[in-house]
Amino acid sequence: MCPNCILNQAGLQPGVYIAYGICMLFFVVALVAMWWAFRNGEFEDMESTKFDMLDDGDEVRLSQVARARVEAARAKAQAE
Repeated sequence: MCPNCILNQAGLQPGVYIAYGICMLFFVVALVAMWWAFRNGEFEDMESTKFDMLDDGDEVRLSQVARARVEAARAKAQAE
């Protein structure tokens, strides 16, 4: 709050309450979006997206090789 508002004991202006309301609305929308994403499994397999970019017709083999190497490294790390 501004020093003048504190000295004069003025309350918050209505615009501040509207701004807080808009911020809370965005916060609630973000929470609902995160809840929806977790519930639908959007964060389960984040690695596959980068391999799917490589699946362009003839270069499918590159994607398969890269995916196999990542899976082998992941299995090796879990075994240790």
